[in-house]
Order: sequence, then C-alpha cells, then structure tokens
Amino acid sequence: MDMPSSAPREKNLKNMATNREILEEQVRMNRLRATVDVAAYFLRGASLSHEEALDVIEHTRKEVLKLCPGKEDVFDLVLRPRFIRILDERAMKEWAVADAVN
Repeated sequence: MDMPSSAPREKNLKNMATNREILEEQVRMNRLRATVDVAAYFLRGASLSHEEALDVIEHTRKEVLKLCPGKEDVFDLVLRPRFIRILDERAMKEWAVADAVN
C-alpha cells in the first residue's frame, strides 16, 4: 500500500497567509470600515451643499482606493450607491423639498 503524498499539503501551506499578513489585512479593513462609516455619518448629518456632499464622496473614494488599490469597480458597485442613497434621502428632506415649495 502506497503512502499518500504530502505534496498537495505542502502546496496548500505555501498559499496560506502568515499571521502578519492576516493582521495587516484586518487593520486595512478596519480603516476602510472607519473611513466609509465616517463619510456616511458626515453625509447624513453635516451641513453641506449638494456639491460639498459630492466632494465628500470623491474624497472617500480616493481614500478607499489608497487602502484597496485597483478596487474602483467595487467602490462604484457597492459604496457609491450607498452614499447616493444617503444623499437621496437627505435631498428629499432638505434640498428638493425646499425647491419644490418655491
């Protein structure tokens, strides 16, 4: 009876992340989460014009891409719509409602 080869196991071990790499990824994801949460909080509560709010989104995009280079598509598919929903909710309460009354 042949003994099973350990080659597949060794190959899997080479592909595993080190503890340091895992920690670095966790730190990066915590920074990403904090950046996005602060931007969302700011968009909801700060006294901003529509243009200033769009600037906040663009600044956040730049910060997110520093943390996750090459993830422009993910930002555009996931985060930008979240921010736009916040602006839409705010517009219904502040910007558009004031325009509709006048």
